[in-house]
Amino acid sequence: MARPKKENPPTKERFIHVRVTEDLYDVISKEASEAHLSVSAYFRKLATDKRITLKKEIIFNDPKLLSALSNIGKIGSNLNQIARHLNEGNSIDASLRKELLQCITELRSIREEIKEMAGEYRGGN
Repeated sequence: MARPKKENPPTKERFIHVRVTEDLYDVISKEASEAHLSVSAYFRKLATDKRITLKKEIIFNDPKLLSALSNIGKIGSNLNQIARHLNEGNSIDASLRKELLQCITELRSIREEIKEMAGEYRGGN
């Protein structure tokens, strides 16, 4: 039994020539690359009014920032446990109060570290 023939996409027979500046070409080429498309495929998607999603990968390589973000996650976990305890109708005892105050203190410390790394800070106190 013969293998079924592969269906080929329609041949692209028409050509559209577009002139752009070098700067615009660099922008278009970069966006096409980020979308994992050729420049031609990128233009075809734009022309057919299909939404193009750019896949941007943000990489943090600052160890201090990674450490601060990791600590925020750990503190968030502790705060969730405290919230669950209180939502179950339990009261705040001395050890829980101490842990809660420690979490708040650590969050303030991390906020100050991030402010130093990020420069100008535009948030509330």
